[in-house]
Amino acid sequence: HTLINDKLGGDWETIAKVSKYYQDAFKLICPNVEIVLGSKLYEEKTEYWSNLVKFTKHMSIARTMRTLTIMGRSEDDKKIDVAKLLYPAMQAVDIHSLGVDIAHAGMDQRKIHMLVREIFPKMGWKVPVAVHHKLLPGLTKPGNVDGELTKMSKSDPNSGIFIHNSDDEIRTKIKKAWCEEANIQNNPLLEISKHVIFHEFNEIKVERPEKFGGNMTYTNYNQLESDFAEKKLHPTDLKQTVGEYLVKVISPIREKLNLSQELFDAIKRNY
Repeated sequence: HTLINDKLGGDWETIAKVSKYYQDAFKLICPNVEIVLGSKLYEEKTEYWSNLVKFTKHMSIARTMRTLTIMGRSEDDKKIDVAKLLYPAMQAVDIHSLGVDIAHAGMDQRKIHMLVREIFPKMGWKVPVAVHHKLLPGLTKPGNVDGELTKMSKSDPNSGIFIHNSDDEIRTKIKKAWCEEANIQNNPLLEISKHVIFHEFNEIKVERPEKFGGNMTYTNYNQLESDFAEKKLHPTDLKQTVGEYLVKVISPIREKLNLSQELFDAIKRNY
């Protein structure tokens, strides 16, 4: 999947190293999770490729093109290579090959899951429950791909926060983030506050000089959003606060990863 989607420069060695990085990161959150690499899945499931062919017999080119948004691609992209047309079907057959009961992904993957729930019954395959979570918007000014808001992306290092980012890098990215005064629509810092910071902390304390209103403590997101919308909380103060709280969330995870210098350099080159 990584190679097909032109990630990590298409270098197999780098892909293998970063896959290990992902495994270690996931196991910090869920120590007992079983992680199956695509390379292992395709090697051990000898029927995988024949199943892929059978699955694609139920797909039209037009339907395939519409699902390319799962890769962050536009269906109108004239430079799509043939390999990318295999990507949606592979993602669907992965679900069958893994035997999962629940397919969990971001909202941007819903098109492929709709395809799965439509085609799997025709093939006599177990139909999974599809659960989708909200995606955090990118840190840059909102745009869209085929009507969908841009999200944090590995392809654009400035659009998101990564667990290997240093404390200073996190603060700098947040400081540069798009945050229009009083605008609560698709505001990445408000979204981070709601879905990340308030998930980890019971309250958020904004520290600022008395001449700008003094310190303020928020015990729920609605209160924070309301003050921002009413210009009682300035974007500069929100950025300062979000940056510091994200450091508290991410730095303990980063420190447990124990990245080798070689892997760290590979990640920095590609993210």
